[in-house]
Amino acid sequence: METVRQELRKKGLFGCARRRKPLLSKRHKKLQRIWAEEHIGWELKQWKKVWWSDEKKVSLVGSDGRRWCRRRKGEEFLERNVAKTVKHGGGKLNVWGVISWEGVGRIHRIEGNLTARKFTDILDESLLGSFHDASVNKSDIIFQQDNDPKHTSRLGKAWFHTQQIAQLPWPPSSPDMNPIEHVWHILDRNVHSRRVLPRNVEELWSAIEEEWYKLDPQLIRRLISSMMRRVQFLKFVRGKSTKY
Repeated sequence: METVRQELRKKGLFGCARRRKPLLSKRHKKLQRIWAEEHIGWELKQWKKVWWSDEKKVSLVGSDGRRWCRRRKGEEFLERNVAKTVKHGGGKLNVWGVISWEGVGRIHRIEGNLTARKFTDILDESLLGSFHDASVNKSDIIFQQDNDPKHTSRLGKAWFHTQQIAQLPWPPSSPDMNPIEHVWHILDRNVHSRRVLPRNVEELWSAIEEEWYKLDPQLIRRLISSMMRRVQFLKFVRGKSTKY
């Protein structure tokens, strides 16, 4: 007798891990739909001007969840099939980074809890430093960040006003519209796939820096080039979660 699982598979229903997406309220969906409608006409030349930013927590031991691989019998201990761990792991680092059509900008190690004051210090050092490194004029760019209270604080707003840097309006709970999310995923994977894994937070920071500046600018350009499709799809699903 066929099992229920076999019957479901015949109907094309397979057991899959649920995709992780932010919980969206009716208000969030409405604001995302409006944002998509406002940016549906943007062409690549406009998206090229945007500098995308975000914070990321990188753990010393990598993901705590199961990591799957496909292997043959007897291959369970081959290097490519082993999930590497480190003894006495558990450290983590919070970092801030920015990307653009030029490639990666600077990545910044965040010490302690991020406050509005620390955030403006990061902007002074690493955002303006990234503009300098890329030889771009800040008046020619559009800066993107999410609506974290530290980003939208009085200090933060005053900093952008003083620097006269244009900002991209951003809807709530919209990480799938930000191409830097894919960059974080690749960075995390590369850090935890190194032949020699970091054993403490200092080695972790060294690995993060090295892997960050090794990221291919063409990869980032492909991600930014996907913005027209992202916005179109967000409008199509009327502000709901997308496949990105």
